[in-house]
Amino acid sequence: MTDTPNVEEQNIVFNIDRKLLAEMEQNMEDDFKREYLQEDIVSILGSIEYIRIYCRNYPLFNGYDYQPLQAPFAYYRSRSTYLKELPFTEDEFYNFALIQGAISKLGLLPQPTFEFIVFLYHIVKVWSENQITTGISRVNNILSILEEQPNTKLKMNIKVGGKNFEFDNSLFIHSMLEFYSSHEQVSHYLVERENKRIRERTIQYSLVKTLLDYLPIKVKKPEDVKFVQSERDFALCTLYLCKLLMGIPAYVCTKDNNATFDKLMRDFKDFNITLYQMLT
Repeated sequence: MTDTPNVEEQNIVFNIDRKLLAEMEQNMEDDFKREYLQEDIVSILGSIEYIRIYCRNYPLFNGYDYQPLQAPFAYYRSRSTYLKELPFTEDEFYNFALIQGAISKLGLLPQPTFEFIVFLYHIVKVWSENQITTGISRVNNILSILEEQPNTKLKMNIKVGGKNFEFDNSLFIHSMLEFYSSHEQVSHYLVERENKRIRERTIQYSLVKTLLDYLPIKVKKPEDVKFVQSERDFALCTLYLCKLLMGIPAYVCTKDNNATFDKLMRDFKDFNITLYQMLT
């Protein structure tokens, strides 16, 4: 398969010497091969091929080498650690008929697909934790600014359904922020409950959208069709295995639950996934 740089990559990397990149990656691969038995190396390299396809899209130079190209090899060296944090086992993946059927329909191979899911699950989990700022932190940041600028006029807009309610009483808004900050134990519970929901949905979207964008899927579809049913099934099955989707698999992992997948794609359509930053 020929790796095609996407738009996001083109905004990050300019004038990359692709020949040099290929040579550097080959050198990394040669070093990696020396660590394993000759009879195992073909299978090992095959298992991380989908991870390598993803990482080739983000050849960020750190001054010494193109570090993301190292990521697939580093992953395999620490594979046992990655597997420990995964919420399902390798056997559960291979014995889950629904996801294996979807993988087959998409023209993918099971093992490199599994390894890519394991690789991405770790990255998405760490990345999402770094992305989320708690409500307490935001409120305290605002209060610290107001200490420096006490005469600043405040406005607050609350949206309820399709209606907007605007408040421009600075004293009221300031008092509410201070109350929220001073009752941190109660506020923290409410914030963490909301953050948990946001974090889970962010992980859901980032995981499945990255998988669908970078797996070498071999299905033909009309230009006006964004996702075929087998892509939806694969995404829902992945979420189910990762304990990010609950219910009976025969329902939640099939076309009966397309609404969940479609809503996730709609809600996050403008969300910028920057997972590549975790590769350096």
